[in-house]
Amino acid sequence: MNKSIAQFQPLAGQSREDADRHYSKVHTRFARAQLRAMPHVLSYHTNRAEAEYDLAGGWGQRPRAFRFVILRFAPGRSLEFPPDVRERVAQDHRLFLRELRGFAVDEEVLVDRLDGQTALVKYLFEYERVAEARPSLDELAATLCELGDTFGLRRIVLNRVRAEAVAEAIDEPGQRPTARPLPDTAKQAFVEIYFDHRDWAEEWFARPAVRVALIGPAWALARGYRVTEECGLDRR
Repeated sequence: MNKSIAQFQPLAGQSREDADRHYSKVHTRFARAQLRAMPHVLSYHTNRAEAEYDLAGGWGQRPRAFRFVILRFAPGRSLEFPPDVRERVAQDHRLFLRELRGFAVDEEVLVDRLDGQTALVKYLFEYERVAEARPSLDELAATLCELGDTFGLRRIVLNRVRAEAVAEAIDEPGQRPTARPLPDTAKQAFVEIYFDHRDWAEEWFARPAVRVALIGPAWALARGYRVTEECGLDRR
C-alpha cells in the first residue's frame, strides 16, 4: 500500500469558514466522484484541525493548521489524475487554498486495538527537523508504544515522510500540485492517534510524560491537533 498526507492553509485574506465552505461543499464532492472511479485509490479521508495542543497539556489553543488530506493507494500506484482533471483541480485550488504541501509516507502501526468500533475521536501530530539534525523517530515510536497502554486508546499510527512534492504558485504559493519531489524536506513524520472518547484522550494528553514525548525540544516543529475526520471513500 502507498500512502500520502497533504496539508494546506486557506487563501490569504479568506476566513477559515469561507475556505472550508468551498472545500467541503464543492471540492471534496468533486474529489469523491473522481476517486470513486479509480479502483487503485483505496481510501480518502479529510481532516479539519479544530484545536491545537497547548503548553499546559490541554487543547485551548487556536490551531495554526487548517486541513489535512490522507490517501491510500494500491502498491506502486499514486493519485494519477489525467492532465485535464489535474488542471481543473489546480484551478479550483485558486478559490480556497494556498501553501499546499504533499508528502509520500510509510505507515507504521504502533498500537492497534480496534475491535468493532464505529465512532472514534482523532488527534494528528506533525514533526519537522531542524536544519542539520534528525531526531530519532524510532525513539518516538518506542515511547508511544510504552505510553499507549491506556484506557480508551485504540490506535496509533506513525507515518514516516519519504518525500515532499513540489507545489507551484498560481495566484498564491502552493496551489498547483506536481509529482516532482523536492530534493529534501524538513517534514519528518505525522502521527495519528485514535481514542474512543475525547474525555479519555484528553486525560491522557494532559499527562506530563505524554506531553514530553509528543512535543519534545529536539524538533524544529512539533504540533498536535484535535481533528474532525471524514471518510470520503474506503475500499480496504
